[in-house]
Amino acid sequence: MRVVHGDFATATVFNEHPAAQAEAWAKAGFEWLHVVDLNGSVEGRAVNGVGRGGDPEGGVDPGQLGGGIRSLGQYRRLDRSRVSG
Repeated sequence: MRVVHGDFATATVFNEHPAAQAEAWAKAGFEWLHVVDLNGSVEGRAVNGVGRGGDPEGGVDPGQLGGGIRSLGQYRRLDRSRVSG
């Protein structure tokens, strides 16, 4: 999904299934996946779960995650899952 200036009314959804999209990028040769918890960015707290490598359903490694990380505890949980903040 892409939004312009945080406005969800401008959302462009590229794939309803984040794990499938991440897998397609991996098959295309992408080595890193940057994931932003857009809901977390808006709400000021982590909203969407994240698995290995930043993929919410756990498939691409390594990865980077942003959005909604507001505490050291949240960062530590992500760090243990090998996600780069």
